[in-house]
Amino acid sequence: MKLKREDIGDKLELLFEIVGEEKFLEIAKMYGGANLYVPTYASVIRNSRNREIISKYNGVNAMYLSKEYGMCVNQLNRIISDSK
Repeated sequence: MKLKREDIGDKLELLFEIVGEEKFLEIAKMYGGANLYVPTYASVIRNSRNREIISKYNGVNAMYLSKEYGMCVNQLNRIISDSK
C-alpha cells in the first residue's frame, strides 16, 4: 500500500514528511481518533538540558553556562540549587 499526499490531508502532511510512511501508519494505528497533546520542544528537552548544565557546572562558571544556554544567571543558579 502506498499513501499519497492527498490521503494525509494538509494538517498532517508535515508529520508524514518527518516520520515517513511506515511510522505515520504506526502512529495512526496507535492514536487514530484520539486527541493527542504534543509538548513543546523546550519542555521535552528541559530535563536533559538541566542534567547537562549540572554536569558542566564547576562552582564558578555560572556566567559562562548562562550564555551558552541562553538563560539568565538566576535561572541557571535555580537549576543548580534544585538539583541538590
